[in-house]
Amino acid sequence: MSGLNIAAIYLAAGQSVRMGRHKLSLAFADGDRLGEKGWRALLSCGTASRLIAVVRPEDPLDWLRDPSGGVIVRSSESKLGMSHSIRAGLRAARRHSPDAVIIALADQPFLSSGLFERLAGTFANSPLLDYVACDYGSFSAPPAIFSPRMYDALDALEGDSGARKLMNDGRYRGVRIPIEEPRRAMDIDTPADWQAAKREFSQTFGYSR
Repeated sequence: MSGLNIAAIYLAAGQSVRMGRHKLSLAFADGDRLGEKGWRALLSCGTASRLIAVVRPEDPLDWLRDPSGGVIVRSSESKLGMSHSIRAGLRAARRHSPDAVIIALADQPFLSSGLFERLAGTFANSPLLDYVACDYGSFSAPPAIFSPRMYDALDALEGDSGARKLMNDGRYRGVRIPIEEPRRAMDIDTPADWQAAKREFSQTFGYSR
């Protein structure tokens, strides 16, 4: 626990036309849905004092068996790009004046409680930082944590621009923590991605299918 009032914005409104269905509802061998994995990691680590899932208005939430641990924000503008989902989540978070916000993607099934704790701990120990992001070797990406000094910049993102754009802006001071396990970087956008994720899950956790 970092001791900070941290809000987690869980971006679950993205859709991939290449999947042919609502991808977050796809099930792993243990029965957990794709979109549920990161949510449960956030809940179990206790880092975030408030969880906010941003979904499309028509989302049946069948990928989330127990949404009671957080707040569901249905955003009609999320179809216009990731920036609109970030804005909707940030609007809900700022009502409670958080010390920081974590932005996580619901289609990254191998996020862990330990990873969220590392982000929050690094941020808490360095109050001058504007952000802490994950370094996957060749690129930096969410999940990431942002200070209030970046809220207005996050709110001003346009189209499908995500927070990664701000990490490359020299005006902000941040660090990237190295993530050595390649599966942590996996996000699911295509059927091939999904097949790879299922294989990785079975090999890592010992499931036969």
